[in-house]
Amino acid sequence: MRRILLLAVTCCVLASCGSKRGNKPSATTHVTDLKTTPYYYLQLKGTIGNEHITMQLIKSGPLLFKGYYVYDNVGEPIMVWGNPDDDEIVLYENTDPTEERTFKGRLDSAGVFKGKWRGKGTTYEFTLQPDFAEATPLDVYYSVDSVNLLPGNPNTPIGEASNCIVWPAAATEPSVADFIKKSISGGRQVADVAGFVKRDIDSFLVTYKTTARDLDTTEGIPATASWSADADMKVVWNRYPLLVFEYFSYEYTGGAHGNYGAQYQVLDLEKKKILTLDDVFRADYKKVLVPELEKAFRRIYKLEPERPLSSILLEKEISPNNNFLITDKGVAFSYTPYEIGPYAMGQVTLFIPFKDIESVLKK
Repeated sequence: MRRILLLAVTCCVLASCGSKRGNKPSATTHVTDLKTTPYYYLQLKGTIGNEHITMQLIKSGPLLFKGYYVYDNVGEPIMVWGNPDDDEIVLYENTDPTEERTFKGRLDSAGVFKGKWRGKGTTYEFTLQPDFAEATPLDVYYSVDSVNLLPGNPNTPIGEASNCIVWPAAATEPSVADFIKKSISGGRQVADVAGFVKRDIDSFLVTYKTTARDLDTTEGIPATASWSADADMKVVWNRYPLLVFEYFSYEYTGGAHGNYGAQYQVLDLEKKKILTLDDVFRADYKKVLVPELEKAFRRIYKLEPERPLSSILLEKEISPNNNFLITDKGVAFSYTPYEIGPYAMGQVTLFIPFKDIESVLKK
């Protein structure tokens, strides 16, 4: 078995968060040399044209960047992902499937991302600067491993798994750091972060090895005999006191396609609480949210008013679920494949501005 384990290097150092609700963490920021930092998290701020944006960017693999950004006046998270391209980085947006929108530029050793954004039929230059003034400092841990199913066979199928997580940096105020750690680990005390990262990898590969006993190779090795699993965390929102994580997982264990999905977690760092819908909304929220979710779906998927939701979904209406995220401007509900729509539709995430649902928001 070969194993590559690459641990995090802290990419930013901040003073402790303020103790009162709404207080900013210290603006003192230090970004290490990213050329020598294998994996890192950056909060970047700048403009596209005249629009101010904030980006949460993670280098989550040797050749992989993932994250989200928002237009500050809108607050709707837009997913980005991409790879290095020679000495530049290209980030693709998960927005309009009919038009490619990209950030392409250089990310220097100080964390400054500078280049051109292309989309909506135009091009804007951008310069995004690291800004952790109101953010919680985070480290990034990554691990990958693989195993041959049939050792000694040159055509052996391979099982491969990777995992990437964020973890509170050493500069984080201790009680806040402890809360974040327990939220990520499901309440467990984690003394060895590297071991925690590769625990699920090892479990997946052990399971994969057991399939060798049942593999029929009399007519050759089937293409479905190679398995893979990938898990990662993203930062969706990071402004004290709210910190929002995405937990994404993908598994292929044979069959026509793999299974995947993303779950979201909203942390109130001041109250040391994982927020639920009851913390955000009044008791009668469903009757207000259902039509707003339908409105958001029709806008994104360009569904005509005369066509019912059931013409392309598995449901007649979209109800709020427990898989939600929050920014300063609104709330989004996210539905994994098959939850409300067919697999080919993918994960459906619907954003509702707070201004449209003020009547059911708790103050």
